Formats: sequence, C-alpha cells, structure tokens
Amino acid sequence: MPGCENHLITRDSFGLVRKLLECFPCVVIIGARQVGKSTFLKQLLPCASSYDLEDYDDFQLINENPEFFLSQVSTPVIIDEAQLSPNLFKALRVAIDKDRKTNGKFLLSGSSSPHLLKNISESLAGRVAIVELAGFSWSEAFESKESDFIENIFCVNHLQKLTTTKTRKELLELCLYGSYPEPYLNRRDTVRYDKWQENYIKTYIERDIRALFPRLNLEAYRRLVSMLAFSTGEIINLTKLSSSLGVSASTVSQYLEIIEGTFLWRKLKPYETNLKKRLIKSAKGYIRDTGLINYFLKIQTLDQLQGHPNYGHIWEIFVIEQIFKSLANKSNYLYDVYFYRTKHKAEIDLVLETSNGLIPIEIKSSMELKTDSTKSLKSFIEEYQCPHGIIISNSEKIQMRSERIIEIPAIYL
Repeated sequence: MPGCENHLITRDSFGLVRKLLECFPCVVIIGARQVGKSTFLKQLLPCASSYDLEDYDDFQLINENPEFFLSQVSTPVIIDEAQLSPNLFKALRVAIDKDRKTNGKFLLSGSSSPHLLKNISESLAGRVAIVELAGFSWSEAFESKESDFIENIFCVNHLQKLTTTKTRKELLELCLYGSYPEPYLNRRDTVRYDKWQENYIKTYIERDIRALFPRLNLEAYRRLVSMLAFSTGEIINLTKLSSSLGVSASTVSQYLEIIEGTFLWRKLKPYETNLKKRLIKSAKGYIRDTGLINYFLKIQTLDQLQGHPNYGHIWEIFVIEQIFKSLANKSNYLYDVYFYRTKHKAEIDLVLETSNGLIPIEIKSSMELKTDSTKSLKSFIEEYQCPHGIIISNSEKIQMRSERIIEIPAIYL
C-alpha cells in the first residue's frame, strides 16, 4: 500500500518499454533524479546483469575499456546513469552493429538529458529508443487503472462515459506532496519529507549541475530556480529575470535550457498560427513537480495550498503534467502541446494538436465555473474549427456546458 517504503508500484510506461525492447537493440530511460529509474529498470529486467556508473567500481570496470566490457558481459544488461561515461556510447554502437538482429540487449538510464542526448544522437542514432520516466502519474500514485481520457479525447460521447475511483482529496494531497516517489510514499513522515525536498535541491545544484557545468555561477542558478517557482506558469521575461539576477539575458536563456534539459522545468510554446491576430509569442514555463513548487513557496498543508494566491497556477501545472504523462505512454500517438494567449488576454491553458485536429483545454481549480468561463474556448473553437473544447474543473460530474464544450472533473483524468 502507498506509504510503505519498500512497496513497488508498476509504472504506466512498463508495457511501452517492454514493446520497445522487442523492437530496438538498446532502450534508454531518461528522467530527473529520484523518479524511480533504477527501480524501473530492475522491474523490467529482473534477471539482467546490472551496473551503476555512480558506483566507483562499476564505473572503473566500464569506463576504462567499454569495448572489452561489452564484448564480455552477458546480455541483456542494465547500465544505470550512463551519461557518466561518454566513452560507452561509441562502444555501444560497435557492439550493436555486430549483431543488429538481436533486440533488447541493452537497457540504459540517464538523468542529465543535455549530455546524454548529445551522446545518443552522435553515436546511437537509429539504434535506440528513448523514453522519459517522470514522477508518479495519478494512476500510479493511487494504483488504479489508467484513465481512458486521452484515447477518447476526440469523442465527446465517449468522454461522457469516463469513470473514476479517485477523490478530489486524494488529488489535492498528491498536488501538495508532488509526484517524486520517495517523498510521496513517505508523506506521513513530515520531517523526512521536508528534508528530502531540501536535500534534493541541494544535491541537484551542488553535485549534478556543478559536475555538468563547472563554470556555471551556481548562486545565480540557485536563485533562478527559486524565482521560477514563484513565477511558475507565467510568460518568460528574460529581461526581468536577468535584471533580478544581475546576469545577461543570454545567460538566463542558457540557464533555462539547462533547467529544462535536466527535467526540473518545462517550457510551453505559444500557439501562433493566426497571423492576423495579435498573439503572445513568448513561451511560458513552470517547475514540473508541484511538490517542489510548494517547498519553495513554504506551502505545507492542504489548507495553505488551497488558500495560496498561486493555487490556480499550481493546480493548472498539476493537471497539465498529468496530461503529458498520459500522452507519453501512447506509442503511436503523435502530438504537439501549446498554450494560447492574445494581446487582449484571451487565453487557453493547453492546446493539443494531433493529426485528428486541435483540442483546446481550459483548467480550473474551482468547483463551480463562472458564467464567462467558456468565452475564450468558444472563440477558439469557432476560429480554428475544433470538434469541441474541454474544461477540466474540480466539480463532481461530467456535463456539457454548450453544444461543443464539455466539462470534465479532474478526478476523471
């Protein structure tokens, strides 16, 4: 049961990665530190040989002569934190090319996307599948069946028949504590939870970022991470951020690339296909885990969360990230995700674009909607000829708000 430290939870992407191991000689699991990659790898291939490059002996064994290591090791083999050995990737290419017909031989993980993806693109293009493992999805956290929301997102009739076993209180609690497995599963131990958040940020900056970018101004970088938590969900203003930090706008831009590439922060692009309208063309961004946002904002209880001025933004991020996690597990589902805002402040929180068309999604933290809450949706639906729009709220039942707008409570996602 959740709250038990040694309890293993089957991740939603388990089936997807299983299929990819059957199709590719190498699969790489990327993601932030402490999202459960090591546990996930061992669940996938429990009988495989396993090596962790953060372990000194394993690092020495592999990094000194990766070609020899790969020629001797039995497969399938797991190599954790693979980005720590750049030499490994060229050796992997050689080992794979010697036997291209055998799939599922190598299962790797990595936490540092910029370096890892560079090595993969240079050495393993066409030979590897890449999957991001994020923090717990809602179905993982509550150990329930995945919602059919994404599969039915283009069919209003099917959306009206969604079912749920979740409660609003459970969602609020997950929003409060965040989706990293360890703090969520040990959320009843408040001392341990608070220390985890503090140590996570410290380790991320003082160890990971220092190792990856030794010339970086760590103090300015730390301040930027904190500032992003306070301005989460807002339009990115490089001039304002650079002025506050005392560094150039290009430096802030570089820092944002690093924060995004290490899975702490997400940039959401604006939807700007209408050249006649005055649209906001700057991206907006947010810290991806709401538990970390709450840590920076010193939010410690459900009452504090719901009473905080940033609650609407925090809840919006919580829902958006769940949608991203649901989309990521659909192997044949091609999509792009945007936000939309005009100069006159008409706004859509999320615009999902697929080969089937556009679906605009508004996210509300309230239980009851205001009378004008569908205005932006209606306008967007008419202008872009969308089949329908969706409002995700905290109400209790699914209902049609108009002929082409459906309201779906968050508990059904």
